[in-house]
Amino acid sequence: MKAVVGRTDNHYRRANETPGVIRTWEDGLRTGAADGTFEWWYFDGHLDDGSVLTVEFHTKPPYVSPKAPLTPFVLVTLTRADGSRLEKTYIGKPAEFFAATDTCDVRIGANVFRVQNQRYEIHVEIDELTVDLSLTPQVPPWRPESGFLYFGPDEEHYIAWLPVVARGAVEASLSVDGRTTELSGLGYHDHNWGNIAPRKVLDHWYWGRALLGDYTIVSLTFVVNDNYGGTTVPVLLIAKGDEIVVARVGDGVEVITDARTVHPDSGVPVDRRVQYSIEESGTTYTVTFRYNADIFRIDFGQHGAYHRFLGDVDFIETREGHSEALSAKTVWELLYFGERAHSPKDVISADQPMIIGHQA
Repeated sequence: MKAVVGRTDNHYRRANETPGVIRTWEDGLRTGAADGTFEWWYFDGHLDDGSVLTVEFHTKPPYVSPKAPLTPFVLVTLTRADGSRLEKTYIGKPAEFFAATDTCDVRIGANVFRVQNQRYEIHVEIDELTVDLSLTPQVPPWRPESGFLYFGPDEEHYIAWLPVVARGAVEASLSVDGRTTELSGLGYHDHNWGNIAPRKVLDHWYWGRALLGDYTIVSLTFVVNDNYGGTTVPVLLIAKGDEIVVARVGDGVEVITDARTVHPDSGVPVDRRVQYSIEESGTTYTVTFRYNADIFRIDFGQHGAYHRFLGDVDFIETREGHSEALSAKTVWELLYFGERAHSPKDVISADQPMIIGHQA
C-alpha cells in the first residue's frame, strides 16, 4: 500500500472541490466531529512586542485517539520576547461545541474562531487570560492539490490540510490578570482534519511558515511510515506581496534535513536544520529553518511526541547568478511517531545531510 496525493479528477469530485478554487465552506466543519475523526483550526501570530501567540480549536485533544468521542479542546500559548511562556487549555462538554459547515464558525463554550466579511475573529477566555484578535488575509488562500493525502487499498483513509491564510494582518488584545495589552503583527491560519490516527500512517512531519519582508513561506514535509511505502511528500508555497510565486506538492521540491540530535525531554530525533529548494522560471528559491528553542511539547508516550519550535529562517532567491537573502524569526514544528533513540545524548548524522525530496 502507498500514500496517494489527492490530485486526480476523481479526488476533486470526491471532495466536492474545484482545482485552483477555494470556497468559503472548505474552512468549515469537514468531519462529523465524532468517533473516528479528528479536526482542528490553528492560528499563530508574531506580534510587535516580540511575542508569539498560538490558538488551536480541536474537536478532541491532540493526544487522544480519533476514535474518542467529541471532546472540544482549546489550547493557547503565549511566548513572550524574554522567553517566558503562558499556556492555557480548556476542555469543554460536547454540548458546548458548535461548528458551521458552510463557513469557518467554531465555538467551544465562550471561545470563538470564525470568519466574517473575509476577516477572521478569535476570542478566547480561559482562567485569567482573555484574547481577542482579528486576522485579515493578505495572501490568496491556497490548497495543496485537493488537500487530501489518501491511505489504504481503497483510499478509504485520509489526512487533509488547508493553509487558508498564509499571511494576514493581526490586531490583538491580550488581557492577563486584568492587565490589557493592545498589539499588532502578522499571522497565519490553517485547518487540518482526517479519519485515521496520524500515528498509524505517519513516521513524522515538519511544518513551517515564515514572513520575510514581502515574502511568505509555508512548508510541509510529510514522511509516511513504512506500512504505506515510506513515501516523502514535500510541500512548498512562496508568495510575494499578494501574489503566489510558486506552490508545489511532491515533484520539484527538494528537502534536506541535517544536524540531527535527540531531544533530551522526549527522546525523539530532531533535525535542527530543514532546507527546501525549488526552481521556477529560471529562479531558484531556498528556504532553511533552524532550531533555536522549544515553545511547546506534547509527549505521546510510546507513540511519539509533538514539538513546536522557535527558530531562524533564511530565504535565498537566486536568478542569473544574483542572489537576494533575507532572514527572520519564525515558528516551526515536528510531529514524530517513528522509533525513539536509545540515548538522549546521541547525535545522529550531525554532519551528514539526508536528502529526502523529489518524491510524490
